[in-house]
Amino acid sequence: MVISTTLQQEPLVVVCGADDNYAMPLAITLYTALIHLENNCTLYLYIIDGGISKKSKERLERVIDLEHVDIHLKWITPSDLESLKNLHTLPWITVASYLRLLIPDLLPEQFEKVIYLDCDLQVEANLKNLWDQPLGENALLAVQDLGTPYVSSPFGIAKYRELGLAPHAPYFNSGVLVINLKRWRAESVSQRVIQYLQEYSQDVRLGDQEGLNVVLANEWGRLDPKWNLISHIYFYDIWDESAYKEEIGAIKQELISKPYIFHFAGGSKPWQIGCVHPQQLVWIRYLQESRWFTPIESLLWHSQWFIRYYFWQIKVLIKKVVIKILIQKS
Repeated sequence: MVISTTLQQEPLVVVCGADDNYAMPLAITLYTALIHLENNCTLYLYIIDGGISKKSKERLERVIDLEHVDIHLKWITPSDLESLKNLHTLPWITVASYLRLLIPDLLPEQFEKVIYLDCDLQVEANLKNLWDQPLGENALLAVQDLGTPYVSSPFGIAKYRELGLAPHAPYFNSGVLVINLKRWRAESVSQRVIQYLQEYSQDVRLGDQEGLNVVLANEWGRLDPKWNLISHIYFYDIWDESAYKEEIGAIKQELISKPYIFHFAGGSKPWQIGCVHPQQLVWIRYLQESRWFTPIESLLWHSQWFIRYYFWQIKVLIKKVVIKILIQKS
């Protein structure tokens, strides 16, 4: 594999961003994306550095050092992070989550489109197939959000009526995007999103994802839901009744069994003890394979992790047994 900082003609361009807290999950996003690319694929990879340590960068470069892919890696340190620090943050929405708004200004002008990936993904398909999806004149391609399918949904856009949006206008998840850079630059999309986030700071629920849905309402194209299967699919039975629920219901089993990308959206992450996502142990296996850790570090980390994991499993089992006994006695 070649890790190069020399800019050449490209067939596939991917960008992501993180701070040091999400450097390890980012490694698995990239590792799983790379192992599913075909041999001799040329990839231009841009990582927006929101505070990634030198040690984590070394680990990330080790992870992506795979022989079958020609990687041209570029680390980008934003010069205008201050403009993002003024935006509203929450425990689950940090300044790093706004890094994607900098993409149009940070990537070379010669690139007219790019795939954006969140750093809490597990890729199970060839991203070249995502790249080849027809973009047309859309500002971006995305998957309609499984947990917030409409702007009027509980975690949608609070002021959608004031903003002139129809209640059933579809709402997308911004964890996996194919971005039309040419249009974003021409129409100052990022600047308009930042302006919205500042003006409606007290009403914003999901950071720049909400801002993008406001600014680009009806200006985006839908991807197959397999390209961004968020964890809400496992709570399908308690979704509010809607046309979208019926649409997803017809393909639910196929989505769960053969997704292209798992997105660990929400507070439960696979590296955390207590996560109930069915892909948790698969993610941990990818971590072992990725060489994020040296062999000795891996042995120590995974030994400790599995001790805590099985201890938690035993606690859960005991709790279930106790509850069952109490129910039988009542």
